[in-house]
Amino acid sequence: MVAATRGLDRGRVTAASVDEAFAQDLRDFVRVQQDAQLDYFSDGLLRWQDIFRPLVEAAPGLAAHRLVRWFDNNAFFRAPQPRGSLTAIAAPDAIVPDGIVPRPRVATLPSPYLFSRAAVGVKDRNAFMLELAQSVLRPAVERLFQEGCELVQLQEPWLPYFGIADGDWAPFKEALAATRGDAGARIVLSLYFGDAGPHLPRLKRLPVDALGIDLVETDVAELGSGWEMGLVAGCLNGRSSLLESLDETVDLIRHLAASVRPTTLYVSSNSDLELLPTAVAEKKVLLLGEAARRAKERVAA
Repeated sequence: MVAATRGLDRGRVTAASVDEAFAQDLRDFVRVQQDAQLDYFSDGLLRWQDIFRPLVEAAPGLAAHRLVRWFDNNAFFRAPQPRGSLTAIAAPDAIVPDGIVPRPRVATLPSPYLFSRAAVGVKDRNAFMLELAQSVLRPAVERLFQEGCELVQLQEPWLPYFGIADGDWAPFKEALAATRGDAGARIVLSLYFGDAGPHLPRLKRLPVDALGIDLVETDVAELGSGWEMGLVAGCLNGRSSLLESLDETVDLIRHLAASVRPTTLYVSSNSDLELLPTAVAEKKVLLLGEAARRAKERVAA
């Protein structure tokens, strides 16, 4: 699809060719997830230019500003910029998974903290964070739940990468509560690109159903035990082409189930796989599915 889109920009292919390329990529993506026998299915955000863009384009009070590097990766996003007051949006069709994506579905959105910190031209980031939660993110969560997304992942790399001030925790908690609303979707706060360990005592008090922890950056020993919420274990490296050991991944999953004892244990990559070559990403998805199946079998035995 990327090649087709570039061809369209240069006048070499038609819009119909781009649509067919997208449809084929989506079919391939769904097939890999089905082959891996995953529990939740995603559309891979294949049409999203970046994690903010569909929401920014749907909100009259926001605009896409300059290109900014996506943390320390060779990828970029357009920084959101407020252009007036935010009003409640009708969640855009662009965030809804295509009809061929099986149910139950998992959806991905930026967390209110990431959204507010990545924006430019903001005077009071905590006030802006709450506005985003109420006017942009909550309508999006409600629409996604209506479309079969039982799990909504809020991406939050900013907090573990840059940190968070003591005075920002209470506004962040309020914004998360406003984001989830009454839709009924299970909310995951997914932290990656940094060590979540120092923040875990406060993270575990946030109004979410599960925490996604980057276990490439966070020592498993920091997780403690006896969690009263779910854990999304980011046990595959989304920024490395090296394929993890299946046996070691299974052992890690079993250790988390026995020692951390979260209310629900999900397994995933530590971050999105978009930074990897397609063939490598597919192998990691298949490995993840096989590791989860073997871990379940061993626990059942």
